[in-house]
Amino acid sequence: MSWVVRAPERGLSKPERKLYTRVRRELWDYEPLRASHAEIFIDVDRDQVTLRGRVRTLPQKIIADVLVRRMSDVGSVTNALVADPEVIRAVADALAQDERTAPYVIRVDARHGIVTLLGEVPNYGVLNAAAEVAAQVPLVSSVRNQLTIGGEVQPPTALARPSAAADTADLEATPVRA
Repeated sequence: MSWVVRAPERGLSKPERKLYTRVRRELWDYEPLRASHAEIFIDVDRDQVTLRGRVRTLPQKIIADVLVRRMSDVGSVTNALVADPEVIRAVADALAQDERTAPYVIRVDARHGIVTLLGEVPNYGVLNAAAEVAAQVPLVSSVRNQLTIGGEVQPPTALARPSAAADTADLEATPVRA
């Protein structure tokens, strides 16, 4: 995959085309974004810019927003970029909430929305459930299931919420410094 900036979905007026070109150039000049092979869609409506697509890191998402926001002829920026760590977190959360996959350590990696599942599960039921759960996460474009069969079946475990008494006991035991 290479650096891709997609053309706007609608025809642009002359000032909008000029702004689109300036925004595209500003993002292109930021080497880490260009080198990561990000896919970015730039939508321009008068002086309003919307950034959509995928970037590798949360700092890249933030920096892209700041680069465009600081441009003098940009009125507002809507940052709808999705960073890979956001995808990883969403998939990991979904796997942890599903009773079929929660007891197992399943590593999740993502690159431009393509999720890779890694680890060892006890049977094909869990392997297929993990792929199914990951594929249903809205931020995921596709799933590469590299889970292997092995290990022991783990019964689902419910984690108990820590009691409030433990929190107050800790506060009482901690001396207050003035």
